[in-house]
Amino acid sequence: MNNKIIIHGEDLSPYREKALDFCQKVANWILACQRPEHQAVPETGTYYFDVDVDNTPYYAPNWSLAFCIMGLLGMHKETNDEKYRNAALRMARYLKTLQIFDPFHKEDYGAFREYSAQTPWCYTRDALSAAWGMVELYRETNEQEYLDRALLWYDWFQRRGMDEYGWPLWGRQFDPAFAENGAITLHNELHGCFHGGSLNFFYQLAKTTGNDEHAGAFYINIADRFINEIQQEDGFFRTTLASTGKVRPDDPQGGLHRGNDDLGTLGLLGVYRRTGDKKYLAAIEKFLTAAFGKQQEDGSFETYCAANPVILNILFETDGLLENFKLPQGAAGKLLENLFSRQVEEPENPLRHGGIREYNDGHVCARSACYSLIVLLKVFGKGNKYLSAR
Repeated sequence: MNNKIIIHGEDLSPYREKALDFCQKVANWILACQRPEHQAVPETGTYYFDVDVDNTPYYAPNWSLAFCIMGLLGMHKETNDEKYRNAALRMARYLKTLQIFDPFHKEDYGAFREYSAQTPWCYTRDALSAAWGMVELYRETNEQEYLDRALLWYDWFQRRGMDEYGWPLWGRQFDPAFAENGAITLHNELHGCFHGGSLNFFYQLAKTTGNDEHAGAFYINIADRFINEIQQEDGFFRTTLASTGKVRPDDPQGGLHRGNDDLGTLGLLGVYRRTGDKKYLAAIEKFLTAAFGKQQEDGSFETYCAANPVILNILFETDGLLENFKLPQGAAGKLLENLFSRQVEEPENPLRHGGIREYNDGHVCARSACYSLIVLLKVFGKGNKYLSAR
């Protein structure tokens, strides 16, 4: 193994051992949160995405299952321990139950529900990530069913997933809401900034099928709207009103996607690789300059820890490509130290031990955990090259 890990001029090699230990704990936390197999239990295979300080657990949405699968498959490659691959495939079996095939939902054939086979809605971006997970499962197993499922979702997206401007919808309702705790607000009057990350799925699907139509005209339209409408002068991406392209004063997601651009810059990197147009690289540089301009002394970027692995990932993916961005001295190391400091050490409590305090308020969340598992294994270990535009 090459002893040097240099990204944008910063040597991160001293962090290798700590990073891989961090990953081991994250992966084992996920296994502890996965629901055991039982033929009479409908949640078999899924896992607890979030565990509060009082041990209250919350089940994973479809997108988190997909990224968790990628992380566990990466851990299997790193350790050659079959328990991680087996856990990923059990999650895949659960994820398949969320896809709609019944004859009473013909117009939504191929869509993915958000949490369970009874959830009456989905967020479009989350369902896209579920389909992305199917692409990666196909690559891992060579089982045609996974790719066919991804293509069925793609067909649904083209029919039902975009608005009149060619931007992905916030979400879709499939059935009436439950009487209690079932209503959901789908802001389809908005262009969600998180949809820049949608570009990754189309990029990977086209690579896998060899069919350029899977990243066709709508793909470039999303990319161009992302840099011309969603990206602001300060370099960050913000949700806008679909009718005007103007930023909505209040963000329905409370600023969740700022430093964590929800893999939008990674999506732009894929568009650059397909087109060679450097305007997409310029947008990435603009974002990274803005993000590191906001980095705190403790290495964090914002309250949400998910920004750390997401930003590290785009640094890794763009190494040697960006002409104008200069990584501040020691910034990536500070990012890592802050990320490592968020890991929970509670050996007596397996539902929390190894998880990540994403909001730094005590409860652990798999958003940061799964992104970190994927990215750190890619940077420091032998993990599969997930969340990539290479």
